[in-house]
Amino acid sequence: MPTQGFTLLELLAAIALTAILLAIAIPGVGAAIDRQRLDSSISYLTGSLNAARQEAILRNRPVTLAPIDGDWSQGWQMFLDSNNNGRYDSGEQLLRELKPSRVRGIHANGVLAQYVRFNALGETEMLNGGFLAGTFRLCPARSELEGRRVILNRVGRHRVERGQIEAQYCP
Repeated sequence: MPTQGFTLLELLAAIALTAILLAIAIPGVGAAIDRQRLDSSISYLTGSLNAARQEAILRNRPVTLAPIDGDWSQGWQMFLDSNNNGRYDSGEQLLRELKPSRVRGIHANGVLAQYVRFNALGETEMLNGGFLAGTFRLCPARSELEGRRVILNRVGRHRVERGQIEAQYCP
């Protein structure tokens, strides 16, 4: 009568082979998840910049994006800044609020660290009417992965770049 099933040696070999394949695959899956989170955060940020620009043009008045609690990593609010201070205050009309996926950090330079304001022409401007441009840097959860930069120009348009983010922005 023929025997059915596996011998102990065959079972141990199959388990060892499965463990080796999992050890190879799991880090790659983790990196893919981190890249997806970063791409999702970029999508939220660029979508919010586009929406704020469009709202400013449609409403024919300035629209502001500002970080929640002064930290872009916590999310941002889009609102009509009636007192012209670059911060969302009670009584102002909140248009939208978004929180990014888990990233290590979102850092902006210059005035962008405090707010992004679009005028009725869809151009970026400071509260005093001066020109506003700068860069958002999104840090990946793993330092060995490429980060993303969103570069905002004077006319209110942006572009996205991939690359290593400087250590000073991603500690």
